[in-house]
Amino acid sequence: MRVLVFPRDDPNPYQRLLYAEMERLGTRVSYLGRLTPSRTLNLLLLPLEVAVRRAGGARLVHLHWVFGFGLPGGSRLAGMRRLAQAWFTLWLRTTRLLGVHIVWTAHNVLPHSPVFADDIAARRALVAASDLVLAHSQSALAALAALGAVPRKSAIIPHGPLTPAVPAASLRVPGTGSGPRRILFFGKVLAYKGAEDLLAAFAAVPADLPAILTIAGQCDDPGMRSRLEALARAGRERVALRLERIPDRDVPALFASADVVALPYRTITTSGCAMLALAYGRPLVVPELDGFAHLPREAITSYSGPGQALTAALVQVASAEGPALAAMAAAARAYAATLSWPEIALRTKNEMASILGLTSEAGARGEPCVTPEAARAGRR
Repeated sequence: MRVLVFPRDDPNPYQRLLYAEMERLGTRVSYLGRLTPSRTLNLLLLPLEVAVRRAGGARLVHLHWVFGFGLPGGSRLAGMRRLAQAWFTLWLRTTRLLGVHIVWTAHNVLPHSPVFADDIAARRALVAASDLVLAHSQSALAALAALGAVPRKSAIIPHGPLTPAVPAASLRVPGTGSGPRRILFFGKVLAYKGAEDLLAAFAAVPADLPAILTIAGQCDDPGMRSRLEALARAGRERVALRLERIPDRDVPALFASADVVALPYRTITTSGCAMLALAYGRPLVVPELDGFAHLPREAITSYSGPGQALTAALVQVASAEGPALAAMAAAARAYAATLSWPEIALRTKNEMASILGLTSEAGARGEPCVTPEAARAGRR
């Protein structure tokens, strides 16, 4: 089976982890939109590129995010967003006319930042054009349905763990040691992730409760950076900021030093950072949002709404006994261990094969279909 992929998001390890396993299963993966050094020119060439690939035998496009269809100036100019939406709609229609199936993985119900003039209408068009929508949880499909975007065929395939660079079991167990409880926010700092809410809530944590908050992640918004720095100064020695892209070599030590990871997102469909924290065996503080509902209750402290509720959750984990945090950490590791990229890749491949009229790619060659159970048995 051949799979055309768009767009490529190099900083996000999701595609690398998924397609490495799919390629081991015999899938041929090629990325679209990389013909020239110009992203805009590549976007304009996209219909032609799909046509050429179709002539070469490709029959399926796997779409992940729509930011690749954004045009220069779209963040400032409504006209550019309207043009981008028109081009996106044309590409969807052209792709289907060429006989190429579209599979969309709904990482986000809506883009975190506007891409088109009407992102809801664009989502409806995308779902209508898709032969298959893959979601990481039932809540994502429910949220799409609330927008009037109901796929003709869908499947729920969980987000795999973002594999830790070192075994979680080799790290310090959360809650051990005599120092203050260390709370970590990790990931790219964007408005919807609520880093400002976290700093404001942490400022209300009693000063006599030993706790340290670290915000670690790239922040490209000068205004937000300025506000975060002001909030951090108010927290004095209890707050540390690393508003930069964290090198891969520094990530294990960052998680090893943390007792809890706090992700106070305002909205969420799927969080790779939450999966990474669980894979590192770190308990989570998260809001009561549908996008987090599938996480193991034993590994999280949840709260409803920012402000006092978030402060109360922070106080709860900062004052928790060591054995309680250790038990939450064990539950986090156990949950992450149930998720396997080889199985996720196999399920993804089989779902894609089904819309091509095959039971599996192996079935197309007259070979027996490989089931997830058989794949697990073969790895033991």
